[in-house]
Amino acid sequence: MTGAIRWDDLAVHAAAPGITGSWRSGDQLSAALFRLGPGAVVPRHHHPNEEFGQVLRGSLELHVGDDVSVIQVESGFLIPADLVHFAVAGPDGCVLLECYAPPRDPFASGRSGDDANAR
Repeated sequence: MTGAIRWDDLAVHAAAPGITGSWRSGDQLSAALFRLGPGAVVPRHHHPNEEFGQVLRGSLELHVGDDVSVIQVESGFLIPADLVHFAVAGPDGCVLLECYAPPRDPFASGRSGDDANAR
């Protein structure tokens, strides 16, 4: 698929309690828009994809390996492939744009590399 992405026109998927989103994929990259409620937790996981994220609204406490960062509006992050990470939405929630290379479906069940107990 090519052209403009109208996030409101795409199917909405549940990712975890308090987290919904939509996604689109190309041949080399995929993108997802997530809406996280206040305090929503993105479970600890890892995947073979590099990940870029940009906070569009609210804030996100991001844990990558041993590092913890609070990502505010207009700030982003880059996570190398296979690095364990998790996140917690700030008190006002978070709207987050993420991109993955190579592409991945962040809503597929049984995703390779995703593990709530990953270390």
